[in-house]
Amino acid sequence: MKIKIIAIGNKMLSWINEAFKNYILRITHEFSPLLIEIKPEKKFASIEQKKLNEAHKILGYLDKEYLIILDDKGTQFTSSEFSQKLKYWSENLKSIVFVIGGAEGIHEEILNKANLVWSLSKATFPHTFVRVMIAEQLFRAYSILENHPYHRE
Repeated sequence: MKIKIIAIGNKMLSWINEAFKNYILRITHEFSPLLIEIKPEKKFASIEQKKLNEAHKILGYLDKEYLIILDDKGTQFTSSEFSQKLKYWSENLKSIVFVIGGAEGIHEEILNKANLVWSLSKATFPHTFVRVMIAEQLFRAYSILENHPYHRE
């Protein structure tokens, strides 16, 4: 199964890039995602216009994948529940894509196309850090499925 992570934001702090890379390198190729960074909009007439412009950029990278949007209003999963979802997706889908919006969030045009809206927590996190959290959750789910001792219950 192919996995993509599309994230609004580039020029990350080095520790963000290192943490992301650290988790991804520990996952087998089956679950190892491709990261696509999209430069955020700098000039915009309104927040709505900014989100719409970013949505059009995101749409340019979407094909027919199972679309998972990261949003604080989404469904939350335990790590074990997420690992079971990842197992199901790997057995039944060719590809999935996670989308991380910019600082202003994700436009409704993208949210309406989502197969799943996923919330990592009720707490708020910087969108730059969310890519590390997704990488960690992918590694944790992989570890659970492989009975690796990384995850303890």
